[in-house]
Amino acid sequence: MSEAFFHLHRDLPREAPGDAESLRWALDLAGTGARARILDAGCGPGADLAVLAELRPGGELLGLDLHAPFIARIREAQPQVRAEVGDMLAPPGDFDLIWSAGAAYGPGVGRALAAWRGHLRPGGAVAFSDCLWRVTRPSAAAKAFWSRDYPGMCDLAGHLARIEAAGWRVKGARWLGAAAWAAYYDPLSARIAALRPGADADLTEVLDATQAEIDLWRDHGGDYGYYLTVAGPA
Repeated sequence: MSEAFFHLHRDLPREAPGDAESLRWALDLAGTGARARILDAGCGPGADLAVLAELRPGGELLGLDLHAPFIARIREAQPQVRAEVGDMLAPPGDFDLIWSAGAAYGPGVGRALAAWRGHLRPGGAVAFSDCLWRVTRPSAAAKAFWSRDYPGMCDLAGHLARIEAAGWRVKGARWLGAAAWAAYYDPLSARIAALRPGADADLTEVLDATQAEIDLWRDHGGDYGYYLTVAGPA
């Protein structure tokens, strides 16, 4: 990704929709205990690690991400958790819960589930969010955007079939609400406005593209959404 992209995203609290309420729901549904070992796979700047530390203060928390500046931020701001630069598909050790907010689309959900299976303790679970189509006939604007950003995006039926084909069973699932999107897009919108004055051509291009993404959600957000799934090996 470009330097301008990372300049825009520097110091943002999160890199995908999500909120504390949905994370609490997933932990409770998964039966994640007070002293569980938890991986945040593709942790970004660590917003969910902070919530995990509040909800499971006796747990052992590890965040993995390939972007070193994110890890440096977490280490400075959250000394109570462990954060490492690394591949989220090859974590060290095994876990009671593997949490991943909006990151599984990169390697693909099937590949991620296959990789994580060998890193779960008995009775463990994964909880991950992925963007899905909510309607059979999305708008042309939404189709154009997501065909570029996430060509493998599917609908709910396809999502569930993909999980079953990977040898997992769904324990529970739900759509993320508007608050989860606002937690991501509101700080991003404020950052765009702050960077507009004096932005060079490269940064302006990134700001425009990101603003178009936010506008798309405001205009056509009913066509798609993030779906949070808690699953265990079948």
